[in-house]
Amino acid sequence: MTLRKDRDKPEIWSVDHLLAQNIIIPSYQRPYKWGNKNIRELILDIQKSIEEARKYPNFKYRVGTVILYRESSTEPYEVVDGQQRLLSFLLLKLYLKPDFSCGLLSTKFSDKITQKNLHSNAGTIREWFSSVDDATKEAFNKALGNTLEVVVLTVNELSEAFQLFDSQNTRGRELYPHDLLKAYHLREIHDKYDMQRAVLKWESKDPKAIRELFDSYLFPLWNWSKRRKSSRFIATEIDLYKGIEESSGYTYARRANKAMPYFLLSEPLI
Repeated sequence: MTLRKDRDKPEIWSVDHLLAQNIIIPSYQRPYKWGNKNIRELILDIQKSIEEARKYPNFKYRVGTVILYRESSTEPYEVVDGQQRLLSFLLLKLYLKPDFSCGLLSTKFSDKITQKNLHSNAGTIREWFSSVDDATKEAFNKALGNTLEVVVLTVNELSEAFQLFDSQNTRGRELYPHDLLKAYHLREIHDKYDMQRAVLKWESKDPKAIRELFDSYLFPLWNWSKRRKSSRFIATEIDLYKGIEESSGYTYARRANKAMPYFLLSEPLI
């Protein structure tokens, strides 16, 4: 994939600068799953970077990549990739500077897994810093603004954002095509209650079972109907299942809804 030079040029931001942006966690994101071990490792990495910065002038430490999506300059950024690290840095910042304020704090986390891990990790941070002096705490706070850097990729097309997400994650867990479909479909739900209900229902399903549904049934059936040789369902094929936008004027859904009383799928046809 080729990045557009006008919008998609990678930028280097300090962690403080990143946290200060108007950023939201979209509903299509998976739960926050970093645990105590991840937090301790992050703190130790920061501690090492502080030690290196004392030895070498202008020392900087890269802590990862964040992919953001923003439709226009008047809209908030949506986190596409980097949520785990971003929220972990936010927990750390809030401990070091309790009066810190940013857009992320307006996010309402209704997912039980996310709530549990945020609470647990905040406790891990308090426990770790309970045995250090104020000078060490101040050094950590300064590191967030002066030493720790993030590579930030910002795009204004959601499809590009997920293509970047896919390429960034080829070295880790494969991004399942249905993860992308989930994002596209949730963005078409305008009622917040309906969206949250859909998210909870989706997250309750086994991702392996969803993948098998597409890999073993839906995608092979589509290929069979087109007299094509079947292959594994990959991200480049998701256009087949994006559905029809409400604004398109296509009336199939309305016609099907009207016809519903005449069809009882639970009954035999004859």
